[in-house]
Amino acid sequence: MKITWNMRFKMFLAALVINVLGIIFAMLLFYHYAAENFYSEYAASLYERVYIGAKNADAGFQKIYRSTLDISFDAEIIALTNRGDFSNLATRLRNYREKNFLADDIYIFLPDKKILVRSEEYNSVQTLDAKTSAAWKEIIDGQSGMRPIFAENILTPAAKKIFLYKAKVQGAEAYVTTQISERGFYYSFIDDLGASDDSVALMSDAAGNVVSQSRAYANLNEKDFIAAKVEMPLSHCTIQLLVSKKKIDGKIIFMQILSVLGVICILLLSTFFIYVLSAKLNEPVENLAQVMQDVGHGNFSQRAKIEGNDEIGYLAERFNHMLDNLENEKILKRQAELHALQYQIRPHFIYNTLNSIRFAAMIQGAKNIGELLANFIELLQVSTNREGEFGTLAEEIATLKKYVALQEFRLMNSFAVDFNLAAETLSCRVPRLILQPFVENSILHAPSPEKTFCRITIASELRGDELIISVTDDGKGISAEVLENLSAKSSDKKTHGGFSGIGVANIKERLQLYYGDAGKVFCDSDGKSYTKISIVLPAEVIS
Repeated sequence: MKITWNMRFKMFLAALVINVLGIIFAMLLFYHYAAENFYSEYAASLYERVYIGAKNADAGFQKIYRSTLDISFDAEIIALTNRGDFSNLATRLRNYREKNFLADDIYIFLPDKKILVRSEEYNSVQTLDAKTSAAWKEIIDGQSGMRPIFAENILTPAAKKIFLYKAKVQGAEAYVTTQISERGFYYSFIDDLGASDDSVALMSDAAGNVVSQSRAYANLNEKDFIAAKVEMPLSHCTIQLLVSKKKIDGKIIFMQILSVLGVICILLLSTFFIYVLSAKLNEPVENLAQVMQDVGHGNFSQRAKIEGNDEIGYLAERFNHMLDNLENEKILKRQAELHALQYQIRPHFIYNTLNSIRFAAMIQGAKNIGELLANFIELLQVSTNREGEFGTLAEEIATLKKYVALQEFRLMNSFAVDFNLAAETLSCRVPRLILQPFVENSILHAPSPEKTFCRITIASELRGDELIISVTDDGKGISAEVLENLSAKSSDKKTHGGFSGIGVANIKERLQLYYGDAGKVFCDSDGKSYTKISIVLPAEVIS
């Protein structure tokens, strides 16, 4: 008991020291971020914000500039202008405007003829009087290069401020002008910067004149604001953001409150100091308990962490030894399951093959029995071969062709099999007898009284690191209920509506044991005209 109280006293003293140090640290942190320093830090963050907005705005101007040049070099625009086909010219301009959401309007101006062609659907061709024509010519002459001009559009009934780019139409006495609405540009690039009531966002042209702003700028006292501005290299316009210092002062007060809350949190956290120490001491026991829980859920790959040479370390070591023994037993069990599933299908396969020979003997007579038996013997050798569970796809196809030959004697003129195999897939490694159950189902169950002949297609391809093998028939299909059962992770091993599920279930379980989730079987059918079975395996080439 004496030792226990001594340890508690030491822990309390340590917690008290941490509290004092935490309070000192919080005070130093607060004084470090004094008002002036905070202003400069905040200004730097504002600059980053304005820089991104200016970069996007300059990209918008660049897009309009390039679009204007593209129009001036457009062969169809040039031809329509020289021909005087102004109706189609307006349609062509509308196509350009629809490609660029910033373009408010596009004009083709022919100063000699005093004709203006607009990208609008109504009143798209206008004849200007001499005064208006000269005034518009004077406006567009003020723009050159990549710097837009800020002007008032005198050609619209209501005065509207615009940014304008112009270019001479090549090979024609005409000018193309692209206008950007000042308000449209503002809402696209500037509005988000000055969205709050305590901030002002504005844009100035190359001469320093304010051309777009969120609210009246003349009435503001810049001393009450922190400013960040960025000049755009293409348009040489400047975007500026002013944020009220009252907002910054509010953030400083918030920082003070945050510091106090931080001190309170430190005090609260220190009360759990002893609890943290006890948790640290119990960590090896908790680790062992967690591993036991994972093993209880079936995860036998987990191992307990051995820490020290004490009783807990010894217990963890013996528990890991027990898991190693369980893992070995699990591997042996898996191998036994694989062999059992490999041989489960063989009695079913041999029965059907012998039945085919019996029918062939009845129909064809004894002269073909030798050939049938030769094919059957080779099939039987493959079926009962215990040396290796895998072979190449080419070997699997060769075995399948012998099975098809046997069935052709039995069910002549009721089916045909086509092979559409990619050459690179023939050397891929596949489990033996993986296709025969699906082909058997197509041969026996695909034909119907309405359609007595069935065509079966066997195809293969490589898709990335996967081998895809499919068996498709154009028979009567399978019902939605059977399709759902066959598509489930574990199929019922009974017969479903004439579609044998024995082979399907066997193959799906074999694939699960061989490949885990990487081996899959997909079933598809419309229930009346086709059935397609697709097998997906990891692509493994046998050299």
